[in-house]
Amino acid sequence: MMKAWCTVMGILTLLIVATVDTKIYGRCNLAMKLEKAGLNGFQGYNIGDWLCVAHYESGFDTSFVDHNPDGSSEYGLFQLNSAWWCDNGVTPTQNLCHMECRDLLNRHILDDIMCAKQVVSSRNGMNAWNSWTRHCRDHDLSEWLKGCNMHAKPDIESVTS
Repeated sequence: MMKAWCTVMGILTLLIVATVDTKIYGRCNLAMKLEKAGLNGFQGYNIGDWLCVAHYESGFDTSFVDHNPDGSSEYGLFQLNSAWWCDNGVTPTQNLCHMECRDLLNRHILDDIMCAKQVVSSRNGMNAWNSWTRHCRDHDLSEWLKGCNMHAKPDIESVTS
């Protein structure tokens, strides 16, 4: 009985520790972190593009995981796929970001950003995210930065051209 109780307590402790390191970002807080990491203008995309993708992919939730019908899963803020970008130990993977998928699930988002930069640097650019194609491409993304006190300003020209 004592062994079972210790096992249950150990599992609960792990779950609590795992959830303490996650974060659901506020829009402006995330915008500032993305700007600081050099995403404004990266490969021609602005902070509005990145916020739009992160919103529609994960709701700004670093712990979000989605499972696909093909057996792969998507992880973190940008929902990076285990078949291509990270290794989840289950799905056959290209692991193009050379990282474990679980590393995308915590509040430390620099690794998420570095991997997302690789995605955008690939031939598909932001089109790699269906959510960007559906909800962000060719839309006015200036709303994503409204009320945020930061240096990045929406690039209206890229939105309207």
